Amino acid sequence: MSAVMTSTSVNGVTHALKSRTLGVSKPTVSTTAVSQRKQMRSVVVHAADSGETRNSESGIFMRQITEAEKDAEIKYLSGMIKLWLDDEWSVQTPHSDLAKQAAEKCVAMRLAGCEEMGSLVMGIAQDLLSFDFSDTFVNSFEVANKTSEILMMKEGYEVCCLSKEDETRQQRYEEMVANGEM
Repeated sequence: MSAVMTSTSVNGVTHALKSRTLGVSKPTVSTTAVSQRKQMRSVVVHAADSGETRNSESGIFMRQITEAEKDAEIKYLSGMIKLWLDDEWSVQTPHSDLAKQAAEKCVAMRLAGCEEMGSLVMGIAQDLLSFDFSDTFVNSFEVANKTSEILMMKEGYEVCCLSKEDETRQQRYEEMVANGEM
Protein backbone atom coordinates (compact mmCIF):
# COMPACT_ATOMS: atom_id res chain seq x y z
CA MET A 1 0.00 0.00 0.00
CA SER A 2 1.33 3.46 -0.83
CA ALA A 3 0.17 7.03 -0.21
CA VAL A 4 -0.51 9.42 -3.05
CA MET A 5 -0.64 13.20 -2.59
CA THR A 6 -2.89 15.20 -4.89
CA SER A 7 -4.49 18.59 -4.65
CA THR A 8 -7.76 20.11 -5.65
CA SER A 9 -8.93 23.68 -5.88
CA VAL A 10 -12.31 24.89 -4.60
CA ASN A 11 -13.11 28.56 -5.20
CA GLY A 12 -9.46 29.43 -5.60
CA VAL A 13 -8.29 27.63 -2.43
CA THR A 14 -6.02 24.65 -3.00
CA HIS A 15 -6.54 21.68 -0.69
CA ALA A 16 -4.01 18.86 -0.33
CA LEU A 17 -5.51 15.39 -0.45
CA LYS A 18 -3.80 12.22 0.69
CA SER A 19 -5.12 8.90 -0.43
CA ARG A 20 -3.89 5.35 -0.05
CA THR A 21 -3.62 3.03 -2.96
CA LEU A 22 -3.54 -0.72 -2.92
CA GLY A 23 -1.39 -1.06 -5.99
CA VAL A 24 -4.42 -0.66 -8.25
CA SER A 25 -3.96 2.00 -10.88
CA LYS A 26 -6.59 4.67 -11.33
CA PRO A 27 -8.77 4.39 -14.40
CA THR A 28 -7.78 6.82 -17.09
CA VAL A 29 -10.21 9.23 -18.67
CA SER A 30 -10.06 9.28 -22.42
CA THR A 31 -9.59 12.56 -24.22
CA THR A 32 -12.90 11.83 -25.94
CA ALA A 33 -14.75 11.78 -22.62
CA VAL A 34 -13.09 15.03 -21.54
CA SER A 35 -13.97 16.61 -24.88
CA GLN A 36 -17.60 15.49 -24.54
CA ARG A 37 -17.82 17.05 -21.07
CA LYS A 38 -16.36 20.32 -22.35
CA GLN A 39 -18.87 20.35 -25.20
CA MET A 40 -21.73 19.68 -22.78
CA ARG A 41 -20.50 22.49 -20.52
CA SER A 42 -20.34 24.77 -23.56
CA VAL A 43 -23.96 23.99 -24.42
CA VAL A 44 -24.98 24.67 -20.82
CA VAL A 45 -23.08 27.97 -20.75
CA HIS A 46 -24.73 29.09 -24.00
CA ALA A 47 -28.13 28.25 -22.50
CA ALA A 48 -27.24 30.57 -19.61
CA ASP A 49 -27.05 33.46 -22.04
CA SER A 50 -30.75 33.04 -22.76
CA GLY A 51 -31.68 33.23 -19.05
CA GLU A 52 -32.73 29.59 -18.84
CA THR A 53 -32.14 27.32 -15.90
CA ARG A 54 -31.04 23.83 -16.81
CA ASN A 55 -29.91 20.53 -15.47
CA SER A 56 -27.31 18.34 -17.14
CA GLU A 57 -24.85 15.59 -16.40
CA SER A 58 -22.39 18.40 -15.62
CA GLY A 59 -24.54 19.70 -12.78
CA ILE A 60 -27.38 22.07 -12.07
CA PHE A 61 -26.87 25.53 -13.50
CA MET A 62 -28.85 28.59 -12.51
CA ARG A 63 -29.65 31.47 -14.84
CA GLN A 64 -27.24 34.39 -14.88
CA ILE A 65 -28.40 37.31 -12.74
CA THR A 66 -27.71 40.97 -13.41
CA GLU A 67 -26.46 43.77 -11.20
CA ALA A 68 -29.99 45.24 -11.36
CA GLU A 69 -31.32 42.09 -9.63
CA LYS A 70 -28.67 42.10 -6.87
CA ASP A 71 -30.55 43.84 -4.04
CA ALA A 72 -33.83 42.03 -4.67
CA GLU A 73 -32.06 38.66 -4.84
CA ILE A 74 -30.20 39.30 -1.57
CA LYS A 75 -33.42 40.42 0.12
CA TYR A 76 -35.32 37.36 -1.11
CA LEU A 77 -32.64 34.79 -0.23
CA SER A 78 -31.84 36.30 3.17
CA GLY A 79 -35.56 36.55 4.00
CA MET A 80 -36.22 32.96 3.01
CA ILE A 81 -33.15 31.63 4.85
CA LYS A 82 -34.09 33.57 8.01
CA LEU A 83 -37.67 32.30 7.79
CA TRP A 84 -36.38 28.73 7.45
CA LEU A 85 -34.09 29.14 10.46
CA ASP A 86 -36.90 30.70 12.52
CA ASP A 87 -39.35 27.96 11.43
CA GLU A 88 -36.99 25.09 12.22
CA TRP A 89 -35.72 26.49 15.51
CA SER A 90 -36.84 29.38 17.66
CA VAL A 91 -36.42 32.97 16.51
CA GLN A 92 -32.83 33.92 17.33
CA THR A 93 -30.88 37.12 16.83
CA PRO A 94 -28.02 35.56 14.76
CA HIS A 95 -30.47 34.23 12.14
CA SER A 96 -30.68 37.60 10.37
CA ASP A 97 -26.91 38.03 10.12
CA LEU A 98 -26.39 34.41 9.09
CA ALA A 99 -29.06 34.61 6.40
CA LYS A 100 -27.68 37.88 5.06
CA GLN A 101 -24.11 36.57 4.88
CA ALA A 102 -25.22 33.43 3.00
CA ALA A 103 -27.39 35.44 0.59
CA GLU A 104 -24.70 38.03 -0.09
CA LYS A 105 -22.11 35.34 -0.85
CA CYS A 106 -24.50 33.46 -3.14
CA VAL A 107 -25.42 36.59 -5.08
CA ALA A 108 -21.78 37.75 -5.30
CA MET A 109 -20.76 34.38 -6.74
CA ARG A 110 -23.61 34.42 -9.26
CA LEU A 111 -22.75 37.96 -10.34
CA ALA A 112 -19.14 36.84 -10.79
CA GLY A 113 -20.35 34.16 -13.22
CA CYS A 114 -20.60 31.11 -10.94
CA GLU A 115 -23.87 29.42 -11.83
CA GLU A 116 -23.17 25.74 -11.07
CA MET A 117 -25.04 24.72 -7.93
CA GLY A 118 -22.32 22.52 -6.43
CA SER A 119 -19.81 25.35 -6.65
CA LEU A 120 -22.31 27.76 -5.12
CA VAL A 121 -22.92 25.41 -2.17
CA MET A 122 -19.20 24.95 -1.55
CA GLY A 123 -18.49 28.68 -1.86
CA ILE A 124 -21.29 29.65 0.52
CA ALA A 125 -20.26 26.97 3.04
CA GLN A 126 -16.63 28.08 2.87
CA ASP A 127 -17.60 31.73 3.38
CA LEU A 128 -19.82 30.85 6.35
CA LEU A 129 -16.94 29.12 8.16
CA SER A 130 -16.09 32.59 9.49
CA PHE A 131 -19.56 32.96 11.04
CA ASP A 132 -20.00 32.42 14.80
CA PHE A 133 -22.51 29.54 14.93
CA SER A 134 -22.35 29.21 18.74
CA ASP A 135 -25.86 30.67 19.18
CA THR A 136 -27.44 28.68 16.36
CA PHE A 137 -28.40 25.05 15.84
CA VAL A 138 -26.94 24.76 12.33
CA ASN A 139 -23.59 24.76 10.57
CA SER A 140 -22.21 26.26 7.38
CA PHE A 141 -23.09 23.29 5.16
CA GLU A 142 -26.69 23.08 6.37
CA VAL A 143 -27.20 26.75 5.55
CA ALA A 144 -25.43 26.45 2.19
CA ASN A 145 -27.54 23.42 1.24
CA LYS A 146 -30.78 25.14 2.27
CA THR A 147 -29.72 28.22 0.28
CA SER A 148 -29.36 26.02 -2.80
CA GLU A 149 -32.79 24.43 -2.20
CA ILE A 150 -34.41 27.85 -1.84
CA LEU A 151 -32.70 29.07 -4.99
CA MET A 152 -33.68 25.97 -6.97
CA MET A 153 -37.31 26.25 -5.82
CA LYS A 154 -37.37 29.92 -6.84
CA GLU A 155 -35.96 29.06 -10.26
CA GLY A 156 -38.56 26.33 -10.84
CA TYR A 157 -36.57 23.17 -10.16
CA GLU A 158 -38.20 20.19 -8.50
CA VAL A 159 -36.37 19.75 -5.20
CA CYS A 160 -36.18 16.39 -3.44
CA CYS A 161 -37.23 15.71 0.13
CA LEU A 162 -39.11 18.89 0.99
CA SER A 163 -41.30 19.16 4.06
CA LYS A 164 -44.76 20.73 3.97
CA GLU A 165 -43.22 23.81 5.60
CA ASP A 166 -40.63 24.01 2.80
CA GLU A 167 -43.39 23.81 0.20
CA THR A 168 -45.40 26.65 1.75
CA ARG A 169 -42.52 28.86 2.93
CA GLN A 170 -42.22 30.86 -0.29
CA GLN A 171 -45.91 31.79 -0.22
CA ARG A 172 -45.73 32.65 3.48
CA TYR A 173 -42.62 34.76 2.84
CA GLU A 174 -44.35 36.67 0.04
CA GLU A 175 -47.38 37.29 2.31
CA MET A 176 -45.10 38.55 5.09
CA VAL A 177 -43.34 40.92 2.68
CA ALA A 178 -46.70 42.20 1.41
CA ASN A 179 -47.80 42.82 5.01
CA GLY A 180 -44.55 44.64 5.85
CA GLU A 181 -43.40 41.96 8.27
CA MET A 182 -40.10 41.31 6.44
